Amino acid sequence: MKNDHWRTVSNDPISPLSQALVSRRLADVYGGVIHDLSKYWNDKIRGRTLLDIGVVEHTMEFAGREGWRHGVFAKLASRAVGVDILAPEVDQLNRQGYDIRLCDATSDVDLGERFEVVYIGDVIEHVNDPVRLIRFAARHLTANGTIIVSTPCPFWWRNIRLMIADHTYIGNVDHVRWVTPANALELGHRAGVSLTGYETVETHGHTALRKLVQSLIGKLLGRTEFFAWAYMYTFAVDDGST
Repeated sequence: MKNDHWRTVSNDPISPLSQALVSRRLADVYGGVIHDLSKYWNDKIRGRTLLDIGVVEHTMEFAGREGWRHGVFAKLASRAVGVDILAPEVDQLNRQGYDIRLCDATSDVDLGERFEVVYIGDVIEHVNDPVRLIRFAARHLTANGTIIVSTPCPFWWRNIRLMIADHTYIGNVDHVRWVTPANALELGHRAGVSLTGYETVETHGHTALRKLVQSLIGKLLGRTEFFAWAYMYTFAVDDGST
């Protein structure tokens, strides 16, 4: 889908023509709201071969928790391989029976295997080079494979509340970027893949009052990312790309 890049209509990235094209493209690929991540993972991963990038999730404390993402994925996938840069944690997980490779997922390394799904869970906001990260993922896809990227949403009401409370948003101090849908579209183009879909991950509200407020704001504003705490992007390799 390289022929629908904004530069086909203007060399000015803030021109109305460029922005209108991006807006139409994002509307075309928007897939709605995810309320149940477990169901989403089951639909996307069950029975497929999987490469999971960034499995440790910072420390082994996370890997020991019930519901640890790679632990869930290893049960869903027909075969699950993990990648991380944390050597002691990789070694420990391998001793526990997982198949984890010590590897920088922004490098030019080729693991020599191909997977139906490459999952990049809350990693893209941490790395120095997101384009190289996506290229690494694309390199390891089977034909017609899918890259799935999850990343936080900056517009979630709790993030806005924290920004107001702290005078500037701090949050996870290891993050170096946000990746909004427009950013994902451009990153995909630069990496040689196409953004084929995106969804917002939202909660229904944990109390009756929050559910009511969320419903009223939805009716007032229409579709908004105010209640989205994360994005879920899917990418596919462009025809003719390497």
